[in-house]
Amino acid sequence: MKICVLSRTRRGGHDPYVFHLGQRRHPVVAVVDVWREERWHCFLVRVEDGRRFTLRHDPATGEWQLAAAYGGGPKLAPRLAAVRL
Repeated sequence: MKICVLSRTRRGGHDPYVFHLGQRRHPVVAVVDVWREERWHCFLVRVEDGRRFTLRHDPATGEWQLAAAYGGGPKLAPRLAAVRL
């Protein structure tokens, strides 16, 4: 799936820092892993709600693709400790 990705040029590559899926904007909070596959530079990124996505970039064409999505749902609020009275 083609997506819109904003990236920074670092270390000779393009590190994604935000991407859009439909109308949703997903700021990247961490680049977890980076690797190469044939023509693609691949990035495993984590977004604010904890989900992880694999984004692929073709440096020859500038094309970005969403290759995979992991996890889901909002973060759960921490449980409050029970208080004895």
